[in-house]
Amino acid sequence: MNPGKALAMSAIIAFVACAQAPQPAGAADDLLAAIKNRGVIRGCDVEYAPWNVRNPATNQWEGVNVDLLDLIAGALKVKVEHVDATWATIIPSLTTQKCDFASAGLYVSAPRAELVTFTRPFATDGIAIFVAAGSPAKTVEDLDRAGKTVVVRSGGFEEGVAKSLFKHATVKTLTADQAGIIALEIASGRADAGAGGYFGNLSFLKSNPNVKVKVLSDDLLAKTSIAYAVPPREYFFRDWLNAVLLNLEENGKIKDVLAKWTR
Repeated sequence: MNPGKALAMSAIIAFVACAQAPQPAGAADDLLAAIKNRGVIRGCDVEYAPWNVRNPATNQWEGVNVDLLDLIAGALKVKVEHVDATWATIIPSLTTQKCDFASAGLYVSAPRAELVTFTRPFATDGIAIFVAAGSPAKTVEDLDRAGKTVVVRSGGFEEGVAKSLFKHATVKTLTADQAGIIALEIASGRADAGAGGYFGNLSFLKSNPNVKVKVLSDDLLAKTSIAYAVPPREYFFRDWLNAVLLNLEENGKIKDVLAKWTR
């Protein structure tokens, strides 16, 4: 056989062999079709107000992501199944197919992006400053004075933000991790202000209107994008979710859901 033809034939055989070889798990990119065939979309929930909250009276999941998941399922014409998870198990739950996507308040980060595929961000959380409802303070500068006390959770992300922001006020750390601890310290008069998660504290204040505390400004400090995560290489499903999220955003649905749980 002509050496050139032999080389060409070898290349063809190698190509066919590669095409017929088993593909790695997850490479099929068929999750969207599987959800439609199953008739159920499975979302992983992690307790984190106001994104995913288990109602103690009904034991059912509620919150921003629960409402959005219902809208997503409606667009796909399938039912919803909630899968309980924790921050430690949510990524493994995705990669082992226990749920179809992480329908939780998941912060976008580079380390997580090495393990999963993120959708477009649909919300931005971050650190905000809270003050008593009757406080005359308008800016951070009004609070950053000697004799003023600003509270934060010990070890929380907001501790570093507050200590870099307030140079003259006293930054007091709180070891308790209960919901609304920042707002409760301010309402009690033990602090002039507090730095904490924006949406989480707004959700607490909405649920506890007797706690007379307000956000100093809606301009967030140390912003963090929130998005949904899907298993790696499931690009069709990710892009479908992106299209739905974009439509919900453009029609004001996401804004309405956020307002329902935080305002």
